[in-house]
Amino acid sequence: MKIIGINSLFLIPGKVGGTEIFFRKQVEELSKIKTKNKYIIYANTENKDTFKNLSKNFRIINTRVKASNRLQRILWEQCVLPFYLLKDKVNLLHSPGYTTPLITHCKKITTIFDLNYHFHPKTFSWAERLVYSVLIPLGAYTSNKVIVHSYEAKKEMKNILGVGKNKIEVIYGGVPDEFKKEIPYSKALKMVKGFKISPPFILANATIHPHKNLGALVTAFIELSKNKKFIHKLVLLGVYGRSYSEIDKQVKENNLSDRVVFTGWIDHKDTMYFNKIADIFVMPSLYEGFGLPVAEAMACGTPLISSKYSCVPEITGNGGLIIDVKKPKLIAKTIKYLLGNKNAREKLSRLGKERAKVFSWKEMGQKIYNLYNA
Repeated sequence: MKIIGINSLFLIPGKVGGTEIFFRKQVEELSKIKTKNKYIIYANTENKDTFKNLSKNFRIINTRVKASNRLQRILWEQCVLPFYLLKDKVNLLHSPGYTTPLITHCKKITTIFDLNYHFHPKTFSWAERLVYSVLIPLGAYTSNKVIVHSYEAKKEMKNILGVGKNKIEVIYGGVPDEFKKEIPYSKALKMVKGFKISPPFILANATIHPHKNLGALVTAFIELSKNKKFIHKLVLLGVYGRSYSEIDKQVKENNLSDRVVFTGWIDHKDTMYFNKIADIFVMPSLYEGFGLPVAEAMACGTPLISSKYSCVPEITGNGGLIIDVKKPKLIAKTIKYLLGNKNAREKLSRLGKERAKVFSWKEMGQKIYNLYNA
């Protein structure tokens, strides 16, 4: 038997994008595995009441840390959490949100999704850049294992942070089984209309940060909208990030506020209904650690236009059209081609569903469990 600590201090519900989905699916799958291990989740003020239906070998400890106060959270994680680990006789700490206490009595596993602070520093404030550029490399160095979610991310950890390749474990993310199942169109349409959105539309799903490159997609949409026969809307799912005001201004200046829809954060399970109804899914991101929306769009059979940058081609495989998303005219041309070619859309739908079979939350949970017990 091992006592495994899980550091959830980073998690602010509805505020950390795909990182939250990965974390919750990890805990959910670990809870399904019969084991003598005991798990302690160190929770914060914001997430302490959000862990439901876990098995009896899970215990939640409310640290009373307010994670939205980033300085308080980091100081508590570095200076106080190690004493909790000692008191609770924890054998192994897993920190699934980039940072980990640098000094602990026990072994450590840290999940580092990406090095966004290094490649796209404008996404962060100067204080965030300073903290991440210190704590992430040191956390990787002091951890016994580092989990990443793509081979491209592994290459970055090795080349940028100097982490030894044997220390890095690549564990792909997954897709919920319900995303892979056939859903009646009428049901999906009813769910989407509940958000006061009607088809036809093109879909993207990303936090609205600079590296997500949604501005290029909006520019492509503006170009397409010059044709009066083009009747589609553009639906942008995701948290309002640092690029939101700039992109919203771009939309308003082109009088497209009635056709470009910003939904903000929506419940993860509801995103599959949007995927089922969308005519095309576009992933214009310039940088990802995994690219969960790509895997989910493919699972739903949504014809996919995908970025050639970062790990996105690795996740896409042959399940989508991979293009240079830095070129809005090329995005517009590819959307136009797919909308006018039913056979191409149907082929991409089939290939995407097949590719998505690679990604399993159950398998991810089992691999993390195996790592805990290695």
